[in-house]
Amino acid sequence: MNTTHTQGPWWFTATEEEGYYVAGAGDKELTNLISREDARLIASAPDLLAALKAITCTYRTFRNVPKDEQEWTSTDDEALDNAFAVLARARGTA
Repeated sequence: MNTTHTQGPWWFTATEEEGYYVAGAGDKELTNLISREDARLIASAPDLLAALKAITCTYRTFRNVPKDEQEWTSTDDEALDNAFAVLARARGTA
């Protein structure tokens, strides 16, 4: 499956209407009047995709190596740490 999406960095900001936000990428506004939680998730989408891709690469490596031969590397640590950081940003806990 070949997909394309709007390139980041994505952002979100409060509007004049209390409790609503606008999300966009670069100088393009993509949505209007959404909740803060939805805005965080939308703004995090490209980073979530990248983190998921990195984690799947780590998983594929370990899936194809016998358990007693598996070696966790700094690249694996970085992929996992990044995934947790992106999830925290998307949840608003970072």
